[in-house]
Amino acid sequence: MALKGEMHMSLENQQQPFFKSYNIDEGEFNEAGLVWSEVIQIYQDFLEFIPTLKAATSPLLSILQSHPDVHSVRTRVKDPEHLVEKIIRKTISKKKLNRDYKITVGNYRTEVTDLLGIRVLHLYKDQAIHIDEKIRDTWNLHERAKIYFRKGDYNDAEIRKYSEHFDFEEHPAGYRSWHYLIESQITKEMTIAEIQVRTIFEEGWSEVDHQLRYPYDLENELLTKQLMVLNRLAGNADEMVNSIRETKTNLHDLLEERRKQEGIIHDLSNELKELKNELEEVYHKKEIQEEDLNSLRKKIKSLEDSQKKLTYYDFSLAGKGADGGTLPVVEGGDYVNTVKEVEKIQLTSDQLKLHNPLLRGLDTTKQ
Repeated sequence: MALKGEMHMSLENQQQPFFKSYNIDEGEFNEAGLVWSEVIQIYQDFLEFIPTLKAATSPLLSILQSHPDVHSVRTRVKDPEHLVEKIIRKTISKKKLNRDYKITVGNYRTEVTDLLGIRVLHLYKDQAIHIDEKIRDTWNLHERAKIYFRKGDYNDAEIRKYSEHFDFEEHPAGYRSWHYLIESQITKEMTIAEIQVRTIFEEGWSEVDHQLRYPYDLENELLTKQLMVLNRLAGNADEMVNSIRETKTNLHDLLEERRKQEGIIHDLSNELKELKNELEEVYHKKEIQEEDLNSLRKKIKSLEDSQKKLTYYDFSLAGKGADGGTLPVVEGGDYVNTVKEVEKIQLTSDQLKLHNPLLRGLDTTKQ
């Protein structure tokens, strides 16, 4: 592997070291009709194309990072040697199905669709669909998006639900990711970029799997089993994260509901206090009114009693009792002074009428 860095700028004369370093079978290379000099032409063209790809990266990253559900974005331009390796392996594979298949310097930019790769990472699994909406609203898709999933991730109903917009592919190693090929153009030439959307835990597993197993230990049964266990743990971690978030959301909702109820109770308590104060004030006013009413009733009764006594007073016996003695004066409110005055000056009935206008109507009443 040490030869990779050394041969980077002098790959033209390094065919055999390259085959050895990347474990490529020379017989399969020749059988697929590949020519090393043509592969080198693609390699050199790509070296010149790299600055354009890097320039296209910045606006893509800015747009994706602006989405609130995106945790982080990683990008990379394909390593030139890895491009050569991929062209060789893809041609060998495709030739078995189509003998006319060929990758050239004129078509490699569309045949190899991950020259510019972007990984969009998010925390929670349900955020992927929101990021999907952002991607579709912003760019044209070069082809239908694809969801790679592990067996058991989706049921038939879920696959039918999303099949209008996605192709589903069950990955034998448990790889999970949503893949998009978007078309971007900052120069006259259209650039195809591959966007991979997945959770942080899915990214962690993918990095470990890629480093330890791909591409030379794909058939290592022990590594495959261990990485499948790690894959299940990553999936369980995603489920646990969603469960923790749901718990927190429910607790927040409960606390918010409790605060609302406490606020309602506080408001009701204040209203009850106000009503109690108003009721006490009404009772107080009522007591005052009853006292005033009783006082008025007493005054009216006193006046009525005094008037009654004066109305039936026999002035022919003024100042005399039955035995000829002096009559006692009866206390009778405002009329007492009038009675005392009558006794004092010994007025006759006719004189009293002239003296007190109130009594002038008494005879008329009796008649």
